[in-house]
Amino acid sequence: MAKLLAALLLLMVAMGPACAVVPASRADTSIALDHYRQEFAKAKGTSTLPSPADRNYLLFSDVLRRVLAEHVKPGTPQVLVEKAVAGLQKKKKEEPGATDRVLTEAALDAMLTSLDPYSAFLDSEHFRYMREQTQGEFGGLGIEVTMDEDSGLIRVVSPIDGSPAARAGLRTGDLIARIDEAQVKGMNLRDAVARMRGPVGTSVALTMRRNGAGGGNSAPDAPFRVSLTRAIVKIQPVRYRLEGDVAYIRIAAFNQQTSHALDDAVEEMRRQAHGRLAGAVLDLRNNPGGLLDQAVNVADRFLEAVDIVSVRGRDPDENRRYTGTPGDLLAGLPIVLLINSGSASASEIVAGALQDHSRALLFGTRSYGKGSVQTISSLSGDIGIRLTTARYFRPSGGLVDCFGVSPNLEIKPANDNSEETHPDPATCDPHATPPPLPRAWRIEDLCPDVAAAPSKPDADRPLDCAVAAIRTRLMGTLIGRP
Repeated sequence: MAKLLAALLLLMVAMGPACAVVPASRADTSIALDHYRQEFAKAKGTSTLPSPADRNYLLFSDVLRRVLAEHVKPGTPQVLVEKAVAGLQKKKKEEPGATDRVLTEAALDAMLTSLDPYSAFLDSEHFRYMREQTQGEFGGLGIEVTMDEDSGLIRVVSPIDGSPAARAGLRTGDLIARIDEAQVKGMNLRDAVARMRGPVGTSVALTMRRNGAGGGNSAPDAPFRVSLTRAIVKIQPVRYRLEGDVAYIRIAAFNQQTSHALDDAVEEMRRQAHGRLAGAVLDLRNNPGGLLDQAVNVADRFLEAVDIVSVRGRDPDENRRYTGTPGDLLAGLPIVLLINSGSASASEIVAGALQDHSRALLFGTRSYGKGSVQTISSLSGDIGIRLTTARYFRPSGGLVDCFGVSPNLEIKPANDNSEETHPDPATCDPHATPPPLPRAWRIEDLCPDVAAAPSKPDADRPLDCAVAAIRTRLMGTLIGRP
């Protein structure tokens, strides 16, 4: 269940050449590329090898060299080429008349997806989609998904606020079993996503599975069907409202508008509260991430000149530490930050930084655990690759990848019976050291009235507790207590 779609990624965009990491030896790379040419000719049923000047061969060789130079883990050209060959052979079997370009793209996709759950080849449609998402507007269903390796189905990571998926009531943890009449089992993630996309205004029917979907006497995993109309999804990165004297700020995504929208939200609520805010709740639940610079900017809004995150790749010279600037948007007012297993990537940078610097208490459940950085590189204008080039670490040095960020108070909404989603352990580093757990608090200590109140089906207990805790006026001492 670890292959995530684009918007769950922490992204950087690179249009320049590969970084100066010494790759595998030229001899090994040349041997592997010769093998690729031979296998490509076999798949085509000819003895004529692709010319070294052939544009499709040049595309493949360029990507192979980029992978060897830039991917976060050292690789061998022989292994990578074998993965590519398997991909082109599979495509040739599925589509006997496939063109050289189609076979090349299949080889690239197979090679890149074998690296880790996030690296991939981006054809023209996917490349355009990636760019649209970071700009905050695109056409589709507004749903972040991952491949569930256990069932072979597509798992919902999070619906985007206000999207067709959200309006249809889809939830984190739901499984997509059919897209229209096509069974999902047997599809790869790329094919499934392509089927869900389509012209704005057209409809698609999804057959879903959810534990106890029907309630009452319904069986576990009972299937149900929803019809969604594709629409322009405008990601409003920040929504806000006052809960009395407490500012509630919902950050739904980290796109190019997020940090400025956050500034506007705080200014407006401060005006509405006549300058008498008691504190703020930052809601990052089901926020799948986005742009690295926006995560840094948002964390910096509430921190002084301290470390926010460090990014480490293959080349030590390319490692970078991101540090904040003086000034706190809330002038030290208490903050509670809400997270769950749908909080990933950029969300985890903000949560980890505010927790490590004792700037906020975290309420909810453990975040997803996506601690790697993907670089989007353009290859020839309308296509590109998404490549994992680095991992990021919290200010404390803690690793986020697979471990996530743990809350200070574990609490879920009253009606939330969704299954938590985390990376497949098989994709995790078995030698990684888990970060120490944070200071844990009991709900009775932070919001006794919420703890004692009868549970209501529609109650958002994490939010209710956060608002109540801020109003106790004890948050200033609780946050910094060891």
